[in-house]
Amino acid sequence: MVKTRREDAAADETARREAERDAALIERLRKGEARALDELYRRHREAAYGIAYRLVGSREDALDVVQEAFIHVMRGIQTFRGQSSFRTWLYRIVTHASLDYRRWRSLRTTESLDGETSVDPAAMGPSQRTPAEEAAERDLRQAIDKALTNISERNRAALVLYAMEGMSYKEIADVLGISVGTVMSRIFNARQRLHELLETEIG
Repeated sequence: MVKTRREDAAADETARREAERDAALIERLRKGEARALDELYRRHREAAYGIAYRLVGSREDALDVVQEAFIHVMRGIQTFRGQSSFRTWLYRIVTHASLDYRRWRSLRTTESLDGETSVDPAAMGPSQRTPAEEAAERDLRQAIDKALTNISERNRAALVLYAMEGMSYKEIADVLGISVGTVMSRIFNARQRLHELLETEIG
């Protein structure tokens, strides 16, 4: 679906307002207001969890990564200069923490994916779908999550940020510390590999 100029403008305005809210919270946090960190956590925890989950493959490990990321935010907030948005900075922390956690634990995520959803159930509202539709969607999510574990870490990170979190190429480049061209290449390669794996998985 192609967005209209009006939709793009509305999305840009929403992003601007959200960035302003984050900036105000950061200033409060720098002044020692603990509740500001709680609000930042509430605003960004679902997206941070989504990134961590798809990179480490385990719900419990993803929750640990998110907690560590926000501890890092609290400790490093005085050095954050706003050269990028808070969202970009946080996603960078979560992404690198997830990859480090995965390497450290030498995770094999296939078993941990059995029976899990890719979204925190507490964040989901009541479903309007039939049981058959829910089962089909759950099977597809599990197939995608399983396939993601067989994509290289660097390509997977780029694809998760782009396809699951809706970040732009520039934002992903800032998060991963690479060029926009490299981001595009990694996403292309990840998509190709994901397509191959899903064809095998789903048949």
